[in-house]
Amino acid sequence: MTIKAIPVNEENFKPFGTYTKVVKGEGRTGTGGWECWMTPGLCMEHPAGLGYTMVGGMPLEVDSMEVHNLTTEMLMCGDKPIVLAVADSDPHGTGAKAEDIRAFLISPGEIVVLKKGIWHDACRGADGDSYYYFMARNLEPAVFVPIIGEPVLVEL
Repeated sequence: MTIKAIPVNEENFKPFGTYTKVVKGEGRTGTGGWECWMTPGLCMEHPAGLGYTMVGGMPLEVDSMEVHNLTTEMLMCGDKPIVLAVADSDPHGTGAKAEDIRAFLISPGEIVVLKKGIWHDACRGADGDSYYYFMARNLEPAVFVPIIGEPVLVEL
């Protein structure tokens, strides 16, 4: 099965978590040519650690996913867009179902926070190798479980 990654927004991401566009309007500035934006409030419901991930680029073939039942997880791309594959299959089941997998394109300045119990793969760079940040409580080991069904190819 092949699916298309769609640009993330508040409405289409709602089944999987929350979406925030941080880079909007005028940012704070100072001498030296920098500009800064912040979220309007807290992004997560609990304290979390910060992680940094380097990933390869597309294509993305989803054959396994992980799930966190005890923590939400925030994902933020660096300076290039990333692709995230998610599924809202039974979080206590034996894996994500191929037919439930959706994919989102997340651009710089956008943040998503996965709900507890959302299956997800590691992101991939939409434009080659990429870096992204994540925040989560480190309560559960990262265990990738084979998806139920054939691997899903994600395209842009």
